[in-house]
Amino acid sequence: MSRLVFLCLSLLPGLSPGVAWAQTPTVTPAKIDSKRAAEAYLAGARLLDHRELAEAQEEFARAARLDATHPEYALAVGVTREHRVEDLVQQAAKARLLGRPEEADTLLAKAATVDPNNILLLQRQSGPPSEPRLTVETVAGKKQITPSEIGYAPPIALAPDPGPRSLHLRGETQAVVTQTAQAFGIKTIFDEALSGAPLRFDLEGSSYAEAMPILLRMAHLFAVPVDAKTLFLSKDTEENRQKFERQVEESIYIPASTTEQMNEYVNIIKNVFDVKQVAFSQASGTLAVRAPEATLKALNYTLADMIDGGNEVTLEVKLITIDHSVTRTTGLSTPTSVNAFSVAGEAQSIVSANQSLINTAISSGAIVPTGNSAQDTLTEALYLIFSGLATDAKVSNLFAVAGKGLTLTGFSLGSGATLNLGLTSSDSRALDDITVRAGDGKETTLRVGEKYPITVSTYSSGLSSTTSSALNGVTVNGVSASSLLSQFLGNSSTATVPIIQYEDLGITLKTTPTVLKSGLVNMKIDLKIEALTGASLNNIPLLTNSNFVSGITVQDGMTAVMMTNLTSTQLASISGLPGLGDLPGFQDALASANRETDRSELVLLITPRLVRKRSSSMASRAIPFTTSVPAEN
Repeated sequence: MSRLVFLCLSLLPGLSPGVAWAQTPTVTPAKIDSKRAAEAYLAGARLLDHRELAEAQEEFARAARLDATHPEYALAVGVTREHRVEDLVQQAAKARLLGRPEEADTLLAKAATVDPNNILLLQRQSGPPSEPRLTVETVAGKKQITPSEIGYAPPIALAPDPGPRSLHLRGETQAVVTQTAQAFGIKTIFDEALSGAPLRFDLEGSSYAEAMPILLRMAHLFAVPVDAKTLFLSKDTEENRQKFERQVEESIYIPASTTEQMNEYVNIIKNVFDVKQVAFSQASGTLAVRAPEATLKALNYTLADMIDGGNEVTLEVKLITIDHSVTRTTGLSTPTSVNAFSVAGEAQSIVSANQSLINTAISSGAIVPTGNSAQDTLTEALYLIFSGLATDAKVSNLFAVAGKGLTLTGFSLGSGATLNLGLTSSDSRALDDITVRAGDGKETTLRVGEKYPITVSTYSSGLSSTTSSALNGVTVNGVSASSLLSQFLGNSSTATVPIIQYEDLGITLKTTPTVLKSGLVNMKIDLKIEALTGASLNNIPLLTNSNFVSGITVQDGMTAVMMTNLTSTQLASISGLPGLGDLPGFQDALASANRETDRSELVLLITPRLVRKRSSSMASRAIPFTTSVPAEN
């Protein structure tokens, strides 16, 4: 008989020594039937082996009624009753986990009929309050659903026994996991779909937080807490995680984000945190995320640094354009040509042009003719020149004569000597003072100038005078189509349509500020200067283009100054006598020098000022999290 008692107790892994079983029947039968009692006890042991707890309890109770002299029969009844209650409570917890609260309440009520004073059942009934239910009220003949009470229960936190354990276990997976959990005071409930497989687990001096994650990874399981001392375990698959794993839903507000930024946030949530259920609303700027609490906590920490926004910088840009032009003309301009002419012929032309003045002078006695025609003509010409009544450049610049009579020849200089002392100077300055605000890494553009239309190409419309003649007799709203086409073509035989492109002439400044972790501001500067050259090719104006790209790093509030010469032109010309004007020392005495200097400069001053700085310029915190085991230290 002692062998049968050992067999029964070995089938009850939850039995612990020193447990006082409630409501243990003490029946004193009128007659002892040891044989039938032993048969009932063996039948109950077989039923217990097949997990038919209700039938096993009945057989053990019958054995206790038939033979009360064996206390192990009554003990088997209490142990079986305990296992029935525990099994019903586990089924109720699993049903509630699957979203079937009515079935869970029914199972708990059944457990209460088996043993209403069971400690596990009493703990279950005095546990945390369930979620608020909706009550249906009838108002004016209509049903209204209202929440009876607003409140949310905190997530279930597993409370394993503290302290390290040394584990050396071999057997089926479920048995090894169960014994490991029991070592830390945790009960286990397994999914029915699990299959047993051999497993060996050896670990020295490890806590629950260290041992259980390793074991679950080895067994390819994941665990969900049912209460503070109970774990539900299932095969680690995506489907099971979606079905059993407790998740938290949260709406994360992301202000002023574009569709591209929201898509980047969604990709980070899906790829980095392996969250499957996430959606965003561009209209409200929110992300709806459903994930385990540990994952959602790490997600919020990460998004907080990203959503907080970057640095912002104001750029004070001063663009100064300086144009300087100087023209100097110095020296003595000497005659550079000599003319030879007939004195008699030149005098005759002067007298002929002023014959009325000569007649007046003769009548007044100012000129007395001698009868010598050549001498009288020369006298009359000299009278006109010296009296100021006539001028002649050849005579005014006369410096020598040769010959006599009609062969008298005069020599005159091309122009008289001129002393030049001239200076022309002009300065112009243009200032553009602009302040812009830019985000960290965002490009700002400053344009100063104009848009100039340039015909880059032309094309023919395909309409010609031949088409006009082909439309004879065709009218549009009573108007001849050929006349309309003639008005469109004008005097040309075909219609030519130009393609216009507008070019930004002047200065285009693009600046991209980047705030470094040290607090310095790095600025990428792209300066482009475009202007007309004055020349053209195929009637298309040619442009001159200067581009300057550089990067500078300055402190917050420090001004960066850059200068560049846009144009620099120097012209020099000398006019004078050949040979003498080239000799040193004679260039200013016998030649006229003309010097012209044109210079255009650009001065760029940029002052970055940090107006918004990130809450932390260093890297964000390290966030450890796991979704394999829900236990937390």
